[in-house]
Amino acid sequence: MIPLNYSPQSDLIFDKLQHLPYACWLDSGKPYSHYGRYDIISALPQTVISVEGNTSSIQSLDPHGNVLKLDRCNSDPIQCLQQYLSHLEAPPELPESCPFMGGAIGYFGYDLGRRYMNLSAGRESRYGQRAFPDMIVGIYHWAIIQDHLLKQSYLIKLRSCGDNQLEHIQACLQAEAPQTDKPFRLTQLYPSITRQEYLAQIDKVHEYILAGDCYQVNLAQRFQGQYSGRPYWAYQRLRREMASPFSAYLQFGEKAILSLSPERFLEVKNGKVTTQPIKGTIARSADADIDQQRGKDLKRDDKNQAENLMIVDLLRNDLGKHCEPGSIHVDELFSLQSFPNVHHLVSTISGHLCNKSSSLDLLRDCFPGGSITGAPKLRAMQIIDELECGFREVYCGSIGYIGLNGDMDTNIAIRTVYCDGARLYCWGGGGIVADSQADSEYQESLDKINKILSVLSSLPKTGL
Repeated sequence: MIPLNYSPQSDLIFDKLQHLPYACWLDSGKPYSHYGRYDIISALPQTVISVEGNTSSIQSLDPHGNVLKLDRCNSDPIQCLQQYLSHLEAPPELPESCPFMGGAIGYFGYDLGRRYMNLSAGRESRYGQRAFPDMIVGIYHWAIIQDHLLKQSYLIKLRSCGDNQLEHIQACLQAEAPQTDKPFRLTQLYPSITRQEYLAQIDKVHEYILAGDCYQVNLAQRFQGQYSGRPYWAYQRLRREMASPFSAYLQFGEKAILSLSPERFLEVKNGKVTTQPIKGTIARSADADIDQQRGKDLKRDDKNQAENLMIVDLLRNDLGKHCEPGSIHVDELFSLQSFPNVHHLVSTISGHLCNKSSSLDLLRDCFPGGSITGAPKLRAMQIIDELECGFREVYCGSIGYIGLNGDMDTNIAIRTVYCDGARLYCWGGGGIVADSQADSEYQESLDKINKILSVLSSLPKTGL
């Protein structure tokens, strides 16, 4: 462990590293967020596993990010990832509070869940070719940890992290942040479907619910637009305006993922499992009295409580696949959490991981998260496929880390933007139940992303 000077502004660190291959920042949103504790920053993984359909590509990289070797296989990518983690050796003398001691960081796209749910590809996508693989995860042998509670900052490294790479990282930290003359510019974002099409999809969900196919379906719509410049500039502005505790910025060459997620999917810490689904949303008001009343109304709203409870039951069942019998408890039900654009109802469910199960077993068999599918999960996903007619890609998947010691923390990739080098995409949606009002559900899908849209549309032409 190498101590570093602590600063509450983690972007000052990432500014100096974001140009490196596969740079990643798991961002607590501090100092702008009231929630969260740790920031984890890294780059230059030694191995990168990416998945497209049934094919996994495994790249071995040199200390500068150049590809040394490329292998392909059709085996389970989660098992493949587990094998790479099992070969890592923990570093000595880490603080007891250290959340991540080296291991995997990346994303698991929503469509990776097709493989584990035995779900067919469905209709031809209305969106054309996908911008991102189903999964990209790097094996990182070093990381910078920012602990905002203890006000500590330190660099951890595995023995397998070479001296040359460590010297390169330290040189980057001591240098000035690289400058660029490419400001971020965005054309107007537009939806991929019309309002009437979305309302018709809600009506179809209601038909399925009345027929007894399902209880709830999470329906979403996509927005897209052309952009130029550095997505990192956009992320810097977004994180200030809508700070969230499970945010992330992942850089893949010209492509990038910008996540402002308020929702935890799965955490494993010393064998304790925690999931915190969000169900129930209302837009905030600039008027303090009205805003406070809206929070109270949400907290006691029967419809939103019912939505939340359905997903709590689904997740209890999912956790039961790999948690010890009798260990699963609902710790909090319908807790109100407030973010810059919306209030949410959040519940907390916990359990204890079985000795025979790993964190990745849990992730695989709970994936994708029930809060963004509906219930029952498989039928809800089939209906989503039919109505949305397109791949969700990163959206509604998960971003996070899995440490070599089995500790894990992942988000639900909502409030998430991804950039493919030329086009920018984001999504908004919500859970549809029997008593959902179509107009209100349409507005909720906009409320969740209106802040993103307004921030991106107001970026100055010369950067931040």
